[in-house]
Amino acid sequence: MQTTPHRTPSRHARRSAAALITAALIACLLSWAGGSPAQAAPGDGSVSDPNITYVGRWDTGTGTAAVPGWTGAYLQTAFTGTTVKVKARDAVNLYVSIDGGSDVFYAGVRGTVNLTPRPLSPGTHTLRISYRSGDTVFQGLVLDSGARTVSANTPSQLVEFVGDSITAGALTDRLALDSYAWKTGEQLGMRHTQIARSGYCLVARSGCTGLSTQFFKTSSTGNQDWDFSRYRANAVVVNLGTNDIGHGVTGAAFQSAYTALLRDIRAKYPNAHLFAVQTLKKRYVTETKAAVGARTNSGDSKVHYVDTTGWLTDGTDYEDGNGHPNEAGHTKFANRLSPVISARLAGTATNSARAAAPGQPGDPNIKFVGRWDTQSSATAYTPYWAGAYYRTGFTGRTVKLKQRGTIDFWARIDNGPVKFYDDVKGTVNLTPSPLAAGNHTLQVNYQVVAGSYRGDAIFQGLVLDSGATTFAPSAPGKLIEFVGDSITVGTTSSQNARTAYGWLIGERLGTEHTQIAQGGACLVAAADGCVGLEQQFGKLNPNAATPAWNFSRYQANAVVINLGTNDVGHGVSSTQFQSAYSSLLRKVRAAYPQAWIFALETFRGRYVPQTEAAVRAAVSGGDSRVSFVDTTGWLGSGDLTDSVHPNDKGHRVIADRLAPIISARIGS
Repeated sequence: MQTTPHRTPSRHARRSAAALITAALIACLLSWAGGSPAQAAPGDGSVSDPNITYVGRWDTGTGTAAVPGWTGAYLQTAFTGTTVKVKARDAVNLYVSIDGGSDVFYAGVRGTVNLTPRPLSPGTHTLRISYRSGDTVFQGLVLDSGARTVSANTPSQLVEFVGDSITAGALTDRLALDSYAWKTGEQLGMRHTQIARSGYCLVARSGCTGLSTQFFKTSSTGNQDWDFSRYRANAVVVNLGTNDIGHGVTGAAFQSAYTALLRDIRAKYPNAHLFAVQTLKKRYVTETKAAVGARTNSGDSKVHYVDTTGWLTDGTDYEDGNGHPNEAGHTKFANRLSPVISARLAGTATNSARAAAPGQPGDPNIKFVGRWDTQSSATAYTPYWAGAYYRTGFTGRTVKLKQRGTIDFWARIDNGPVKFYDDVKGTVNLTPSPLAAGNHTLQVNYQVVAGSYRGDAIFQGLVLDSGATTFAPSAPGKLIEFVGDSITVGTTSSQNARTAYGWLIGERLGTEHTQIAQGGACLVAAADGCVGLEQQFGKLNPNAATPAWNFSRYQANAVVINLGTNDVGHGVSSTQFQSAYSSLLRKVRAAYPQAWIFALETFRGRYVPQTEAAVRAAVSGGDSRVSFVDTTGWLGSGDLTDSVHPNDKGHRVIADRLAPIISARIGS
């Protein structure tokens, strides 16, 4: 074992001082030039905090107040600490969900409103706020001292609903939150918007605003054009015509306006599926079908007519005689509409995904994170490297996992406690106590197959209740990849990959995360058999030369490299190491053109000058998104299980130090 090289404190002091001066100069220059430091700092909870996601059409132009323009708009974020407050300008009615819980109604509140009268447990929490009525103006959040927001796990797909009072949820207890539109979006696990208002028509008439033109505006009243670059819809559902008949709109005028609206929506959302819904009162049915047919005949294959005949029952599913569903009616509507949308969106996936039954390999609603072999077998998916996992949503009350051979794995349902399954195989019941009926989420990751542990890490599908299905879960918009050896794997920590610093950082920052790491790996492939990650980084399997990994499967926003601890014991020279490190940086950049790359100083201080030199060479060569991370002093003897591997506390210490460095660069 080689003794860790001694480095004088003065060198690190000089380096830290220089880094602080450089950071200050950069901040000043960017502020003078109008760059990001002039904006809100990520994590401060202000209106322009980039960790707050606004879903729907919000006017955020002032920077100090965010105003939703249509019904059903909401905002999402995550935050640390134990309390959170929202600032309201004047009296407002709003709904608040924390940590995915039920929406709590706040009636007529104003000023700084405490959303956690009973403090939460310390940690990271999620927050969603939607406005009902009153002075619907968001002015920011107030957090605990030292707390901050983090990016929430918002779904990548969005469905937009265009309609009148029915789409707005009129006459229900919670309005937009009880509408079929909100319920459908939630069932699909997608972001959702409601471009809808009571009394609106398709065709503009005296006393009736026409959505054929108002759809393209920021708010339900006013003439400001909406900036469609703010978001892109994957699906648009149009439910219009109920009110037009009372304002004398002829069939010809309706059909012409409907055809034009579909055409104009297509111009804004080139790849979205458009659904023209038959109104519940069956008004303008022939004209709606004809408008869809006109678009289909023009070559638009992603426009669909939805026949709602028989979806709701008169006298049971309505609040009144004017076509307004009650809460149960809206739920029935959503239950019928969700699979129609899901089937079309799934149709853009691969043939194997289209053919897969819910819960089986190939089901597009199952999100596989990391490097999984999904090509060798249509019935069994294999994860490679450490820290791979999958996540899905499912309906019903029970779920079971089909395992081919004996394996250890961890499962988590509805963000509850993580449960360890030891040496199980066959059909494993994950819900011995049935859940409440409704929508649920599941995340599973397998024990790392390496060294003496040879479990059968093969996914063969889920077993759901009769009539149950899957849905796409909420998915973070960013991904961090961690490249390393047994330290990055989490060897000797209590749950291996789950308790390793990479997993912890990904969860803390609200991102997807991968651990392209193997115990005993080197940077440089050694003649005595040490796996060299400079070569294997681009492979599906760390222990096979082929096949190459398909980097189009995902793109990382950040890559953290922690290599060099093992190379010393395999005779790798300084020159070899530096050359290989430069080569790895080039390969990572080619794979992820926009990622920020962090080169960590190994915790034992090995090959530090060579790692720094490789980073300097990359920067000098024009790659400005590469950083060296000085880890001196991060770990003490109490943070290690031996002289090399961090224990659980040590991994938390690393996460505490490294997460803010990554977040500052990628904004999570």
